[in-house]
Formats: sequence, C-alpha cells, structure tokens
Amino acid sequence: MKKRLPLIVIFSILFSYANAQSTSRLTLKEAIHIALENSLDYKIAVNRARSSYWNYESYKAGFLPKLSLNGTLPDYYRTINSITLPNGQNNFVSQNVANSGINLNLSQNIGLTGGNISVGSSLRRIDNFGNFKNTLYTSVPLTISYRQNNLFYNYIKWQKKIEPLRLKEAQREYLENLEDISYNTVNYYFNLLFADIQLKLDQQNLRNIDTLIKTTQARFEIGTVQLNDVLQSKVSLLNAKKAVANSLLSLQTAQQNLIRFLNLEKVEELEIELPDSITFFDVSPAAALEKVKSNRKFIIEFQRRRLEAEQAVAATKSETGPSISLNANIGLTQTGNTFQQSYSDPLRNQSITIGFNVPLVDWGVNKSNRKRALANLELEKNTITQQLLSAEQEVNYQIMKWSMQKEQMEISKEASHLSQQRYDIALQKYSVGSLNYTDFNNAQLDKDRAVTDYINNLRSYWSLYYLIRRLTLFNFESNKPLQITDHLFQ
Repeated sequence: MKKRLPLIVIFSILFSYANAQSTSRLTLKEAIHIALENSLDYKIAVNRARSSYWNYESYKAGFLPKLSLNGTLPDYYRTINSITLPNGQNNFVSQNVANSGINLNLSQNIGLTGGNISVGSSLRRIDNFGNFKNTLYTSVPLTISYRQNNLFYNYIKWQKKIEPLRLKEAQREYLENLEDISYNTVNYYFNLLFADIQLKLDQQNLRNIDTLIKTTQARFEIGTVQLNDVLQSKVSLLNAKKAVANSLLSLQTAQQNLIRFLNLEKVEELEIELPDSITFFDVSPAAALEKVKSNRKFIIEFQRRRLEAEQAVAATKSETGPSISLNANIGLTQTGNTFQQSYSDPLRNQSITIGFNVPLVDWGVNKSNRKRALANLELEKNTITQQLLSAEQEVNYQIMKWSMQKEQMEISKEASHLSQQRYDIALQKYSVGSLNYTDFNNAQLDKDRAVTDYINNLRSYWSLYYLIRRLTLFNFESNKPLQITDHLFQ
C-alpha cells in the first residue's frame, strides 16, 4: 500500500501544489496515461509493433499451401517467322496463331527438407487460322513436382528458429517503448514543474526585495545602515526582475514542450500538481538481474543475432562447398484435336534432374569467405558478451541509486524545512535591523536551493521508478511482470 509522505513545509508555493483541488490541473499519472494513449511516440511504437506482428504472420503463412490460378486468354499473333523444315532447311512461314492456356497450382514449402512440393493441372489450346486451320489441345491432368536448390542447406530450418525470436523481440521492444514514453513524460512534466516553481520563487523574491528595499532606504536615511546595503538591495532588485523574466520564458517553453509531447490539441496552458505521493520498495541487484535475463528484449536479440551469425556460416559453407540440387516431376499428359481427346488415356509424364556443383580451383576465395563468416560469428559472440556485461553494470548502478534515493529524499526534505525556518528568521531580523543584507541574501539563496533540490530529488525518484521498470520490464511495487494489455500481437 502506498504511504503518502507528509508535505514539505517550505512556503505557500508547495502548499498550493499539494492542496489545490482544481479539476483543470494535470497530475503526473494522468500525463503518463495520456502519453500512453495519445502521444506521437506511442503511435510510432504501435505501428512498429503491428509491422513486426504482420511480418511474423507472413512468415507463418509461408508454411501453408498456396493455391494459384493463372492463364493466357489468348496470346494471339500473326506474323512471318523463320522455321526449320524436317529436311534441315530454313524457310519463312506465315503464322496466324492464338495460344490459350490455364494452370491451377497448389504448392507448399517443406520445413523438414527446405524444398517445395507442388501439385498442378493445366490445359493448353492452339488455334491455327492460316491455310491449314486446326485446333490442338494439350492437357496435364495431374502433375506432382518437388524442387530443392541445395540438399545441404535448409534455409527454412533456420527461419523456423529465428522468426519466433523476432516476434518475442518485438513484443518486448513494444513494452520497453511504453516505459520509455513514461520515462520521457516524467522529464517533460518535471521540466514544467521546475519552471513553474522557479517562477513562483522568483516572483516571491521580487516582492520581498521590493518591500525590503524601502525599509533599507528608510534606515539609510536615519543612518542605521550603510550605503553598501542600499546599493546591494537595488542590485538584488534588478537581478530579481531579470530572474522573473527568464523564468517566465522557461515556463512557457516547458509548457509547450509537454503539450506537444502529449499531442494535445487546442490546449494552451497546463496546470500541474506536485507528485509527492511516493512509495519506496526494496529491489535487490540479484532480483533485478534475474528479471533482466527473463524479460528484456536484448536477451532475445542476442539469441537471434547469434543464430543469424550461425546461419551465415552454414549458408557460406553451402555456397562455397559442393552442392546438389534436385528437381523431380511425375504426372499425366495427353494431346488431341478436341477437349475430350486431350483427357482420354493420358500418358505418363515424368522427369528428374539432379544437378551438382563442386568447386575445384578458386585461388582461396571460398576459403576466405568461410573464414570471414566464422570470424563474424566469433565477433558476434564477443560483442554479445560485452553488451550483456554493460547491461548488468547499468542495472546494478541504477539499483544502487534507487537504494539511496529514500535517504536523499529525507535529507532534502529536512534541509528544505530548516532553510525555510532560517529564511523566516532572517527576514524578521533584517526587518528590525539586527541582520545585514548580505546574510539575509544568503538565507534567501539557501532557501531557494533547498526548494529546487527537493524538486530535483522528487524528479530523480520518478525517473528511477520508471527507469527500473524499463530496465527489468517488471513492476517491483506490485511484484508483477509488465505485460501487453492490447491485442497487437494476437
């Protein structure tokens, strides 16, 4: 259960953020929710996920039978062609011919062997319109064919190993993209929050200095302060006015950046709340690394890259070594002057072609290609090992920061409370003339730094919160893995 931390007592700015109930204000959780439904980053992530899903569906469809129908109705030509007569002489003959044909084919890839088997049927008709008019039919009622380019290399076997990994990789990449969106939302949100608080700090300081400069001037006239204090207070007034102008520009810029990131239309201003309702939970490095190895995309990516490197080695060996190809066909065929005759008493139609290729002399080209493929495989293995170690180091570092964050929040909260008390006392002392302006100014600077330090620590908390989710794809607060809740991969 979440435990709401007591609000830091700084001054009215933070109280207004914590206690205001305006319905027009935007909380951090609401901003993240909007970003995960409406931002351009989300739409890009969805489209990438859908593309990966349909790529996998296309791959699976490659193992299903494909039925196709094609033909020519008709192929007509009238021309004079050179032909070879039975006696071996060449002659020019006028031809007026129309060819028509239709083919029905059912084919399927065979994953076990890497070949393709097909079953087909075809019919062809030739019409001669010249001096010797006739019509001829040729039919193939049934034919069964098998083709395989290389008996020693099965491309389909490798794809069956690699393509499912691509889909898993895309699923985890989608989850990581969502966590990236949450993490980026935190940055944009706190940019606006920091700018807004800084503006209020500067405005309050300007009001205080404007009031105190009159007191300083009056005390100078009666001789209780020196001219240096008067001059210093006037310089502080000018600096305060400059700070307000700069803070206003920063606020407008941060506000527009958040609006654009959330892809909000017809929104000119946003009021945001202080996200100080936080929960700390323990995350051990060992548990985090276990979730990383179970959930992260790059673990699947490493497996895929290694398989692709091994596939490249196998393909190179098949291309540079002996190879055997196979084309076989068996079926029935017949011809006749009528449609019925072309299907009567069909004859056997069969063929088989076995081809081979054996490299004999290539002056070391094939050997070099094989060695390069093996070297690339070893390079990929070493690169994967190095990247895995870097990922583990990153996780350990972020978990260490998280374990220290609770103490950092408590320290910054206490420092803010003490600096606010010191500022209040300094303001009272300066008003009655028992404190010089330099000491008062230092108290004001310390108070402002304490406020911004608290906000920065709060920002670090939420950044680490979503960064750990992104690094592990696991919600340690609810002790549940992150899962895809839509139907992109179904």
